[in-house]
Amino acid sequence: MSGAEVVSLHGRTSYRPDLGQLARNQLAAARAAKGLPTAEFAALLATMLGWPVGPEQVEAWETSAVPPGDVLVAAELLVRQTSSAFGNDADALTQIVGDRFADLAGVYPSRSEFQAKVPPTELLDTAKDIRAAGLSLNLLCQTYSEARLREIIEAGASVTCLFLKPYGRFIAQRESEEGYPEGRLSALTAMNLTIMEERVAGRLSPEAAKRLQIGVYDEPIRFNILLIDSQLCVAQPYLPEVRGVDSPTLLVRKRRAVGGLYGTFEQIFSSLWERREG
Repeated sequence: MSGAEVVSLHGRTSYRPDLGQLARNQLAAARAAKGLPTAEFAALLATMLGWPVGPEQVEAWETSAVPPGDVLVAAELLVRQTSSAFGNDADALTQIVGDRFADLAGVYPSRSEFQAKVPPTELLDTAKDIRAAGLSLNLLCQTYSEARLREIIEAGASVTCLFLKPYGRFIAQRESEEGYPEGRLSALTAMNLTIMEERVAGRLSPEAAKRLQIGVYDEPIRFNILLIDSQLCVAQPYLPEVRGVDSPTLLVRKRRAVGGLYGTFEQIFSSLWERREG
């Protein structure tokens, strides 16, 4: 593979901060800020997320389990709700365009509409640091030219790719949820991994190959995240029974050193990368 840095799928030992405890504290702080008992807070989360959340789940997320990324985002949005002039809670999505979430630059109904307005070439051609985590990473492996990807890496760009593990437990769950035959998404992801390893990494110079990192993870998939130059983020939630290409797409531009939606999605990416297999 011409010296490309492909993450080992065997044991690694390194210091890791307790991100799980930080996430639990964040959720507990959000509930405290709303001044709600567990049951009422669970009901609000369920409304935001579109799937059932019980008080026992909230209690577990605050004490022992690690709350999923979409739960943390929903909790933060609930905290940012304020009362409108009519005395009702303002829509949380309205709130994210102000104050802490002022870094939301655009919302698109689907990935295809986003790409029609913001082509991959516009996002990536001048990028110096690209980090992507999701399922098959089609934007990098199918939509963007592999020749152009090699060019920007040879020119000095760093690229980090994190795929959902082909033929793993959670990609099988996603196949079932989207109504695909068993193995369909796994085959696509395996092909994209081969593209990245053989057609991109395998054709890079030894020096450039060091700037390409590839990993896999096997966890419930929550978001497709693309981070560019520590300033721009494209994020999509994975919704029940909805293909990733049809999911709403957020364009986030970092405007704060701390906090904001960009920081939330960057934290999710970093946490996934730390927990990757190997």
